Amino acid sequence: MKKTWIVFLLVFFSACLTPAARWVKGNTHAHTNRSDGNEYPHRVARWYQDHGYQFLFITDHDMVTPTAPLDADGSADDFIIIPGEEISLTLGRRQAHVNSLNPRSPAAAKAGATMAETLQNAIDAALRAGGLPQINHPFRRWSISADDMKGLRGVRLFEVLNMPRESNNFPAGGSGGTEGLWDELLTSGMVLYGVAADDSHDFHGEFLPGLAHPGRGWVVARVNQLTAEEVCAALEKGDFYASTGIELADLQVGDREYRLTVKPHRETRYTTFFIGGSGRVLAQVDGLDAVYAYRGDETYVRAKVVSSMGEMAFCQPVLVRK
Repeated sequence: MKKTWIVFLLVFFSACLTPAARWVKGNTHAHTNRSDGNEYPHRVARWYQDHGYQFLFITDHDMVTPTAPLDADGSADDFIIIPGEEISLTLGRRQAHVNSLNPRSPAAAKAGATMAETLQNAIDAALRAGGLPQINHPFRRWSISADDMKGLRGVRLFEVLNMPRESNNFPAGGSGGTEGLWDELLTSGMVLYGVAADDSHDFHGEFLPGLAHPGRGWVVARVNQLTAEEVCAALEKGDFYASTGIELADLQVGDREYRLTVKPHRETRYTTFFIGGSGRVLAQVDGLDAVYAYRGDETYVRAKVVSSMGEMAFCQPVLVRK
C-alpha cells in the first residue's frame, strides 16, 4: 500500500509540473533587409511581437540571419525568434524555394535536371543543415506541379497559402489552386501539412494589395513549452492549423472522429467542411461546433473552416485506418 501511494504521488506531482499544452501563433516565412525585405531584422521581429504572435521564423534567402541578438529576453516575454533560411533555386523561370526551419547551419544546394530533382536537392540540403523543410509558394510562376512533388522524400510542410499577390493560391483559369494541389497529393498517398505564411517583405508605408506585408496568414501550433524545438516538432507532426483570421477554441483529431470548435468573433458566421479523397466534401456543418465521425471508407479527412468575413482556417489531414 505504501509503494502504491508513493507511485501515485510521483505521477501526481509529475503531472502538476508538466506544462499544459497551449496554442501559439507564428509565421514561418519572413524576410528582412539582409536579403530582399525592406526592414531591419529587429524591426521585423518587433512587428510580429507587437501584433500578438508568439514565434517568428526569419527566412532570408540563402543565408541564416542571426536571431539570438534579437531575442535577448528569451521566452520570458512569451515571444521567440527562430532562425531559418529560404533555399532559393531556379530551373529556367521556375522557382524551387524551400524553407529550412531552425537549421544548425546554412544549406548548400544546387538545381537538378528536373523540378522534382531540384526540390529534392533543396529538401536534402535543409535536412543536412538540421532544418525542417517547407516547400514555398508552389504556384508562383506556376513553378511546381503535383507530379513534381509526388515522389519527394523527407518533407511534410508546404504553403497552402502564401500571401503575396503573385502566388496564385486560388482556383481559376483551369487551376484548382493550392488546395486542389494538396488534395491531389494527399489522394496519391503523400502525407503533407498545409501552412499559411506571410512571406513578408514590405513593412513601410501603406499596406497595399500588391505588397508582401505582414499579418495576413499564419499558423497556430500546439506546444507544452514555447521553444524552437517544440514549435518545430508540432509543425512536423501536423499539430497545428493555418489561418487567415479564424481562431479555434479547440481541435481534437482522434481515432474515431474529427472535432473542432471555433472561437466566435462578434456577429461572424462559420461553416466547416470536412474533406476527403480527391477533395470531396464529406460533410458540411454550420456553426461554432463541428464533428465528423469516420465511416472507415475515407483515405484521409481534413477540415476547412470559412467565415462570413471571407476568412479561412485549414486543419491538417488525418489518415483513416480501415
